[in-house]
Amino acid sequence: MEYFNSMENILWLIWLGVGVAFIIAELMVPAFIVIFFGVGALIAGATAFFGSSLQVQLVVFGVSSLALILLLRRTMARVFTGDAAKDEEEADHAIGQVAEVVEAIGPPQPGRIKFQGSFWTARSHESVPVGSMVRIIKRDNADKTAFLVEKEN
Repeated sequence: MEYFNSMENILWLIWLGVGVAFIIAELMVPAFIVIFFGVGALIAGATAFFGSSLQVQLVVFGVSSLALILLLRRTMARVFTGDAAKDEEEADHAIGQVAEVVEAIGPPQPGRIKFQGSFWTARSHESVPVGSMVRIIKRDNADKTAFLVEKEN
């Protein structure tokens, strides 16, 4: 317990608490900025753990928080807000491919298709009998494991 009697020995715990508080605050205020201050506080806490002065810790906190915001905010915000999912959809290799219907599709009921050796749920705006070939248009918005298909001519 003697270790915690000195302010220098508990500064890293204070930084840890501040960092965790910022990260929790980000969950309540999804601006995607507060989390970088939390990470900056954790980095400052690491410098405190290794014995740096309070001035150095404050500079490390400010510089690391600012650097993280400038370098990562746009990328991370895009990932966590779903813009990256749009990029994924554009790169979906199944779009435009042909598959075989193994269970009839009768709108609004889905059917099943065989695509690349796996069976998938499929929906269509028209009835498609078993054995027909269909072209995959896109993933179903309601169920990302299902496809929207159209009859292949």
